[in-house]
Amino acid sequence: MKKYAVIWCADAPGDEEWQGKIISTFGRKDEQWDVLHPARDNFLEQAAGYAGYVISGSPQSVVDDAQTPLVRNLIAFLQAQAQRGDAPVVGLCFGSQAIAAALGGQVGKNPSGRFKLGVDQLQWGAQAQALIGAQGGGGPTSLVQSHGECVTRLPSEAVALASSATIAHEVFLVDGRFLGIQGHPEVDRRFLQEKFMAYHRALFDDEQWVCVQEESRQPLDADRVIALGRRLLDAGRLPTAATALDARPSTQGIAP
Repeated sequence: MKKYAVIWCADAPGDEEWQGKIISTFGRKDEQWDVLHPARDNFLEQAAGYAGYVISGSPQSVVDDAQTPLVRNLIAFLQAQAQRGDAPVVGLCFGSQAIAAALGGQVGKNPSGRFKLGVDQLQWGAQAQALIGAQGGGGPTSLVQSHGECVTRLPSEAVALASSATIAHEVFLVDGRFLGIQGHPEVDRRFLQEKFMAYHRALFDDEQWVCVQEESRQPLDADRVIALGRRLLDAGRLPTAATALDARPSTQGIAP
């Protein structure tokens, strides 16, 4: 039985339900999934030996909270994985920012200067089309978003896969096995409205809140993102840009 871990970086209402959503989104019945807490002193020891990892979102900042045990341990874990490990890592929201910060990229405030809460539609680039190929059917990819910061510069070895009207780096891949996803493919509309929106209401005035409410009613389609993350966890590594382009079977159905 393969063992995987959710690296849990949040501390908010509904933690257990949110953890369950991540596991049900990326996990399978014949696997063991554990929840690890990077703020704990023995985190690096506990995190050894898993077949793959999913890093959750968090209210913390990899910039402002860089010296906290949680961020410090998480960055150390990611750098050790890059240097000596071989397991794949999927980072969600804060998790994607931690990947970028640990591997030579940069994280900063959203370009708008505002907290993004709602739904964004992703535009897939040519490299993503090569990776997804014929698996990319269906409608536009739309994900829940909840972030005040984003990846402002990718690591030098990163491949940009998707962008949105809000930020440039929605999905990216580093060294074939670190997948950053700024949005929340694990979050459905109900969880967005009942948990994320309730938690962040004070950040918005009434006029801004109307826009958040309107976005929260938009359809969600995270299937391509989830499939890409699951493919990485299964294979351990995704093709690099050049390899993917050479082996591309089809780009049919990857409409932005």
